[in-house]
Amino acid sequence: MKVLIVGANGKVGTLLSGKLWQASGFSPVALIRDSKQQTKFTALGVPSLVGDLENGIVSFLLGMDAVVFTAGSGSHTGEDKTTDVDQNAAIRLMKDCEKEGVSRFVMISAIGSDPNSESKRIRHYLRAKGVADAYLRSTNLDYTILAPGSLIDERGTGRVQISENLGFHGYLPREDLADCIVESLRNLNSISKTIQIISGGQKTKDAFSELLGVGLPPIA
Repeated sequence: MKVLIVGANGKVGTLLSGKLWQASGFSPVALIRDSKQQTKFTALGVPSLVGDLENGIVSFLLGMDAVVFTAGSGSHTGEDKTTDVDQNAAIRLMKDCEKEGVSRFVMISAIGSDPNSESKRIRHYLRAKGVADAYLRSTNLDYTILAPGSLIDERGTGRVQISENLGFHGYLPREDLADCIVESLRNLNSISKTIQIISGGQKTKDAFSELLGVGLPPIA
């Protein structure tokens, strides 16, 4: 499965690039914004493409089997940039994937994403993600939405708690989120699902198998 990682230079995207390169059955390609970032991915053994998500990346979709959207405007940008990247650029990419026949789309969202969020801390972000999630559900794409709790930089534990609706918030190491992305790509029963994820006591693979059943293998 040839997978385009959108937002590859971010913390989750970098971890995912390495994990997919090491996993059998996957061929990751990193989308980055600056050619200076290519050295890092060359060291990982992962090919990279330089492009600007906001300007459209339809030319990079040819030959791809799946897209993982883990891009974001970042915590130091304003509300307009959040809308531009997390909402509008994401929706544009979904439309391009439909046109180009790249049906598998994994969206990295967040617990609490909602077009009508009233969060006091990150309301605009959750609203932007909520609009993008809602649009993705309306498409014909084979989507999976992964909604983690608050992401932290601690080393992954390899153990999570997942549900289509946990009913509460929590934390998740970014490394564990990267493992969950790999599992969602492996398991086609994750298609058309929104899966919330926090740290827990169950091994990642077991958690996905229990929630989804044993899915079909990914495209070779």
